[in-house]
Amino acid sequence: MMKIVLAAALAAMACASASNAFAIGVQCAKHNTLIGMLTKKYSENPIAMGTVNEDRFMQLFVSPQGSWTILITKTDGEACIVAAGQNWEKLPELAEVDPAA
Repeated sequence: MMKIVLAAALAAMACASASNAFAIGVQCAKHNTLIGMLTKKYSENPIAMGTVNEDRFMQLFVSPQGSWTILITKTDGEACIVAAGQNWEKLPELAEVDPAA
């Protein structure tokens, strides 16, 4: 299930146009500061995370109202919002496929 959520998050990032990303501007701050803002202002909580590389990890935050945010954090504690949007939908879990079949 985690792979599906991560794939959806990465697909959302890939589909976001560069002009939209620059229009909202990348917002960076300390990890705890951004988590506090996402929790208090948008009621978003983390539902998935993954390693980006040896010094960064990604978290996906989603609210019950459907807003979502992707946060990338470096090991030094600096975090940046790289994508955000509305109308998040959880997809139904797919059955595992047996590669030998």
